[in-house]
Amino acid sequence: MTDLSKITCIEDLRVLAKCRVPRMFYDYADSGSWTEGTYRANQADFAPIQLRQRVAINMEGRSTATTMIGEPVAMPVALAPTGLTGMQHADGEILAARAARAFGVPFTLSTMSICSIEDVAQHAGPGFWFQLYVMRDRDFIERLIDRAKAA
Repeated sequence: MTDLSKITCIEDLRVLAKCRVPRMFYDYADSGSWTEGTYRANQADFAPIQLRQRVAINMEGRSTATTMIGEPVAMPVALAPTGLTGMQHADGEILAARAARAFGVPFTLSTMSICSIEDVAQHAGPGFWFQLYVMRDRDFIERLIDRAKAA
C-alpha cells in the first residue's frame, strides 16, 4: 500500500499514478475527449486560483454544508462521471460511490460505467445522479432512464 501521507495536492497524485499505473490506463485518465479543449481550458481556469490557508482562526460554527438540487450535502462538491472507471479498479464506480456517501457528497455515474446502475446505487448515498449519453437507440436510452430512476 502506498503511503498517501506525503500527497499534498492533485499533482502529487498524478505523478504517483504515472509511475504506478499501466500507461494505457494512465493516458485514459489523464486526458480529455476529442481535442481536449475543455480539459486544457479547465486547467488554465483553475491555475490562477490560490486557496489561502488560515491558521489560528476560530472555526466554531462554520460549515461547508449546503444543498444541491434540493438535497443536503456536506460540501458543494459532487463526484463527476468518469467512464470506464473499472479500468482502474474492477469495482471503481462502487468504491467511488462509497467514498462520496462517506463524505456526504453526490456521486454521478457515467453511462459508460463498468458496474451496473443497480450495483452502484446500492452503495451510493442519497445524492446518486446518472449522466446519460443520448444514443440513437431510443429504446435502450429509455431503459437506462427507467433503471436509473428505479435505482
